[in-house]
Amino acid sequence: MTVTHDSTPRSAATPDASNADMQALALDLTDTVVEVLGSPDGQRVTHHKGVVMEGTFTATPRARELSRATHLQGDPVRVTVRYSNGFPSADPGSDGPDTTQGDPRGMAVKFYLDDGRRTDLVCQDWPVFPAGTPEHFRDLLRAQHEGPEATERFLAEHPDVAAAGAIVDTVGAPPQSWATMVFHSLNAFRLVDAAGEGQWVRWKLVPDAGEHSLPEAEWTTADPDYLMAGVVDELPITYRVMAQLAADEDQTTDASKAWPADREWVDMGAIEITGKDETRETGGDVLMHDPMRLIDGIEPSDDPILRIRSFVYAESVRRRSGSACPMHLR
Repeated sequence: MTVTHDSTPRSAATPDASNADMQALALDLTDTVVEVLGSPDGQRVTHHKGVVMEGTFTATPRARELSRATHLQGDPVRVTVRYSNGFPSADPGSDGPDTTQGDPRGMAVKFYLDDGRRTDLVCQDWPVFPAGTPEHFRDLLRAQHEGPEATERFLAEHPDVAAAGAIVDTVGAPPQSWATMVFHSLNAFRLVDAAGEGQWVRWKLVPDAGEHSLPEAEWTTADPDYLMAGVVDELPITYRVMAQLAADEDQTTDASKAWPADREWVDMGAIEITGKDETRETGGDVLMHDPMRLIDGIEPSDDPILRIRSFVYAESVRRRSGSACPMHLR
């Protein structure tokens, strides 16, 4: 099989860890996820059940003020959007029902720039990540796999992880549709304007249709593919791309901790989804959204969860395609 990848120069890995160290940690983390969640061979390690859509993004004037990034200047930009369920099915012969409770559902957006470059925004419905470091997330999974006693012991020893888990547990209900979900970037990014001034933000995607869960009475009767099959009936779907502005004292390196609720939110533009994308993930094409695929005007934080994601996603690509997927080719 011939495999093609998105090709865009990448930001470096963590400044205090070598690529070899990051790759080793990513391999360990991926192996743990596969063991604990039972990820199917030849598929994404997580988020393998999904649907790929197409549309456009148009930025607001406020976005242009905050960042010099090309896609934030106001002209319509073509996008690919992939909606996905997070967890593999417990049944090896099934993709799993869309009604799974507590599933970290995702919305990932790829922006196609006129000069051939691409940049990604990767979000999920969990408002925070379950742990502040890759190691703690790996160890949490191992404890959960071992059983309730090991989990309770781990959470007692790691109160920050327990606090994040309590927040995650508040958003477990299945959505009414993909058009009625709010998604979060979890990680922080620095927007850089034309004058070189910076502003830390976290992203949120807010549907124009509002946030609505599937009625509990329908959880056991809904079609197992109601989200994937029903998305075309919701078109067009519009999301506002919102940026939460950090204050000077807000930390930017721990995705398991939310910023204070009173921080300002700014409308950065609209994503309008208009149909299914029939061009990506056909033949040997490998679609991967990576939050570290950034362009001038948006910079990554030193959040270790953000920094490990490129390496984990590259390992996932290798396992499902057989391609080594070099760090500069996605």
